[in-house]
Amino acid sequence: MISLLKKSFCFLIVVLGSTSIGFAQSTFLEVASTPYDRQMARVQPTLTAPSGYLIDGLSFALVNEWMIELRAMPYHYSREWRTPSEVEAATGSDCKGKALALYDRMQLNGAANVRFVIGKRRANDSLTHAWLEWETEMGTVLLDPTFNWTAEFKLQNGRTYIPFYGYEGAHKFQATNSLLVSRDHGTRSPAAPSQGVITRSTRSTARTRSNPWFFDEGPIRPRSFSNSTPL
Repeated sequence: MISLLKKSFCFLIVVLGSTSIGFAQSTFLEVASTPYDRQMARVQPTLTAPSGYLIDGLSFALVNEWMIELRAMPYHYSREWRTPSEVEAATGSDCKGKALALYDRMQLNGAANVRFVIGKRRANDSLTHAWLEWETEMGTVLLDPTFNWTAEFKLQNGRTYIPFYGYEGAHKFQATNSLLVSRDHGTRSPAAPSQGVITRSTRSTARTRSNPWFFDEGPIRPRSFSNSTPL
């Protein structure tokens, strides 16, 4: 499975430049607050931490190593939002913990245009889910270390990975193309994202955030965005 995906991702994605809050392939409107704000208070410093900087950019190979490491971690649901350091020290984590741990590593290593997203993995799911979306010049890269071993491009089919809310730094967004947002979250305080599977770890955890794997292929630059809304 991994070998086939590696062929699909033999190119290098490098994130340089833009720190804009806009995401061209997602329909998001910036908002002042979301129903999850109180729950997320203890992990807000992770989202707003200053981004690191790497001259050579961030490679798909390194991101996939982090994905494999987090995907191999057993699924343990926690009602309380866990910080990346708590996830790293634990023997398991849920979807929101894994996604935030990956967000933290990408931020520390200079990635731009990465958004933490809460929504549904499938339209008919009864539980919410959390993942990352990384906007690049080639399209939206989906990062879901709860279900997927490697990064993949997001399918704009309206049936999978349906966003409700997005978070990037100090900015908060609501999806404008999902009727589920108002139906499921408009009148009550939502539960923390909880979707996941309990699986046996089958991959080794070989790399850490300090891994220096970067390549010299030509860069694929991030898309240029404006600050206008809707996004």
